[in-house]
Amino acid sequence: MQRAGLAGLGSVAVLWMLALASLLALWSGRIGEPGAFGPETARQKQAGFGLGSVAAAPAATSRFPRSPSQAAQKTFRALLTLPGQPTAEPQEQGPGESGQEPPPSPREKKPGAMGGAAAEPLLASSPVRAGIFWSRALEAQVPPGFSAEAAASWLRAAREARVVKLERGGCGRSSNRLARLSDGSRACVRYGINPEQIQGEALSYHLAELLGIQERLPPLALARVDARGGGGGQWAPVRDELRGSHWAEGSVVSLAQWVDNLTDVVAPAPWRAEAAAAGRTRLQPLAAGELRGLSQAQLVELVQWSDLILFDYLTANFDRLVSNLFSLQWDPRVMHRATSNLHRAPNGGLVFLDNEAGLVHGYRLLAMWDKYNEPLLRSVCVFREATAQRVRELHRLRNAAAELHRLYRTREPLAETVGFLSDQQAQLLQDRIDLVHKHILHCKAKAASL
Repeated sequence: MQRAGLAGLGSVAVLWMLALASLLALWSGRIGEPGAFGPETARQKQAGFGLGSVAAAPAATSRFPRSPSQAAQKTFRALLTLPGQPTAEPQEQGPGESGQEPPPSPREKKPGAMGGAAAEPLLASSPVRAGIFWSRALEAQVPPGFSAEAAASWLRAAREARVVKLERGGCGRSSNRLARLSDGSRACVRYGINPEQIQGEALSYHLAELLGIQERLPPLALARVDARGGGGGQWAPVRDELRGSHWAEGSVVSLAQWVDNLTDVVAPAPWRAEAAAAGRTRLQPLAAGELRGLSQAQLVELVQWSDLILFDYLTANFDRLVSNLFSLQWDPRVMHRATSNLHRAPNGGLVFLDNEAGLVHGYRLLAMWDKYNEPLLRSVCVFREATAQRVRELHRLRNAAAELHRLYRTREPLAETVGFLSDQQAQLLQDRIDLVHKHILHCKAKAASL
């Protein structure tokens, strides 16, 4: 009897040991599951997203988790003119302040958002050739912009059409208007606070042609406000609206083609993550080695951003990404918000809007803004070869201002009315061309040494 009892106790002990072993096995499996500890694993994955050399801020230095994309739009101009808004994390699925649908996050692109399918395979070949140039295969994937033929057709029509209605809103400052033209098209009419803004916008548009990137800018023409003219005058149908606009009679305004269904654009990860780290503006160079793991859609966007940053440096435009860097001093999340005066067209191509801060106005304020523009230029070490070639020719011939003046007078009937760069500004343009060329050579030498 005693022996049977001991045997029974032994059986129970064995059963308990088996049950305990099962529990331990289950617990070990739970520990090994991806995401078992929730937010921490997701945060680690997010920290690895983007470019390899971009240093993320330590978690303890920020109260906000890093998000790949944010929809709320707040530029330095808006912050200076509007009451402060809370900096709570915006919801990605909601509409932005502009009323437009926010851009999709880099992880979850919508089907066709960049002209492709929802799945975004990596390129089969390297996205960079010769160490510093985007590959031709990648450039071929960049969505088309405003073709030269379509732009010329729109400009002819806009100069001949009559303005039949002026509406407030949708075109920036309260002094600007959305114009409906007699041919059925629409245009943003910008009335500069001072003439140099209209001059700067027109010259920036033609400098973009000189650089071979004009397709990224909406077609732009100048027009003289003449409400007192005869019955055939371009502005005669909107005489009453002009009285309420407080525009000076005879002033020159710009007409830029209106583009439907534009959406906001957040700076790509290289600039977003680096600038967010303790508000730094000393950005890491975007080079070939930092492109591993990026999808085709992200690379296609970076091709366009490399042109944008060179363009904004040459024009000293402070009212785009520079304004976001400036705003870091009071808004640590600003690099996760929409970039000023930059939008995405329905086909995924970027549109460089409202360039009135460039050249004339920007050159006058170099001392204030170049501490932001220069680090942005140094943050790019991969370029479109065609853009680099244009810069090289303008550097070699040292005729940037002369070529710009020639294009301006050829393309714009009101060029002489608005005027051109001063001698000092013309020299500044050449100096900046020379510096960009020197920077490209530096990137080439650095890539060759790797």
